[in-house]
Amino acid sequence: MPRQPPHIIITDQDAAIAKAISMVLPFTFHRYCIWHILNKFSEKINVMVYNDEYHMLVNIIKNSESPDEFESRWAAVMENEAFANNEWLGNMFAIRSRWVPAYVNHIFSAGMSSSQRSESNHSFFKRYVTRKNSLMDFITRFNMALRHQRHEELVANHIDISEQPRLTSKFQMENQMVHVYTKKIFLLFQKEIDQSHFYVCTKISTSGESKFYVVERREHGKTFDRVRHITYYTETDFISCSCRTFEFNGWTKNAKLGYPDDLTAGLSTDDSSSTSLMARHGLLSHKASLIVDEAALTDERSTFLIGEFESLHLRVKEIATTGNIGSSRYKSITYPDSVTVQDPSAVRGKGCGKRLKSGKEKSISKQNRQCRICGQQGHDKRTCPQRNEMTNTGVDQRDDVQYDGTQFDRGDDGTFTSQASSHYDVGNWFF
Repeated sequence: MPRQPPHIIITDQDAAIAKAISMVLPFTFHRYCIWHILNKFSEKINVMVYNDEYHMLVNIIKNSESPDEFESRWAAVMENEAFANNEWLGNMFAIRSRWVPAYVNHIFSAGMSSSQRSESNHSFFKRYVTRKNSLMDFITRFNMALRHQRHEELVANHIDISEQPRLTSKFQMENQMVHVYTKKIFLLFQKEIDQSHFYVCTKISTSGESKFYVVERREHGKTFDRVRHITYYTETDFISCSCRTFEFNGWTKNAKLGYPDDLTAGLSTDDSSSTSLMARHGLLSHKASLIVDEAALTDERSTFLIGEFESLHLRVKEIATTGNIGSSRYKSITYPDSVTVQDPSAVRGKGCGKRLKSGKEKSISKQNRQCRICGQQGHDKRTCPQRNEMTNTGVDQRDDVQYDGTQFDRGDDGTFTSQASSHYDVGNWFF
């Protein structure tokens, strides 16, 4: 839906959402989910009445083909004393234009009348992921589910492109629609053609550029009560039936983007229509999706692709500004036919070797360091030769020790005494 808001949005009866949609998308038709409303009947109606009348109510709601028909049938049912004072049913009738099919089926919705479409998506992904998956497992399994879904879509595309259903009649309309509908929809249309032999179409009136017909079903000499009203608009060559099935449910091959060959053939740089824009967007999205799927497998590919995307983004913006595709600022990159992949550089494992030093520690020159044992420069107390000598020979064998520039003499009792006559137990010293 580039450059325009959606034609219809289906949600539950949520006051906050309804208010937001009316403010942000004032020209979008907001429809309430019929599944949620019908599901509340068991809560809002007496149990005994619900068991007796529910199916009749559903029939009135779903099978009424015009607002007048729905209102007359609904009023007849509401005469039942069990429904007379039901406030909730009265509220549902007041907002009937938001959810009853007779009021909303004139808007194309691809056959959807409920927000439960999202639940089917949840059910699909639940086959691949669970709440116990780690984040990495979730991403891997989610991508696996997407690949499976795309594979099924490609299979359906292949069937629509390469397989043509067998024609069962001599009608020119059947031969025409086999090239328009997808195979799945055409098989449904083919059944309608077969059933058309039981219908009789009668012209009833003409008004200006419109002609009106009545279609009745007659089978084995029996005429059915249900009739359809057909309107033919001669000026626009458009036909509409009172059931609104085509407007609400119709589906053709070009309704879904994703045919690279057809999209490429139909692209035109001079065409700025919404259809052409959607075709270009679909083709570019398809190509980009393939590249992203390949690049996301490794860090090296991802880093490379991010850089290429940034470069391409700048080029596209420059084209929009200057209209010059062959800018000298950016040069095309030629890649070799084959690339030799070398082993990665050896990296020392975590925790191996010496401690990593901060920048402050590295900035201190080793020549300026002064040992706290012998007082000399060029090393510290950890690498002091005197400390190594004390470790090898044993500190108890020496008569004196120098620490922090202070001379300590060993006494007869084994302790060391400085000039300040302080005594230190060698056993408690730590070098």
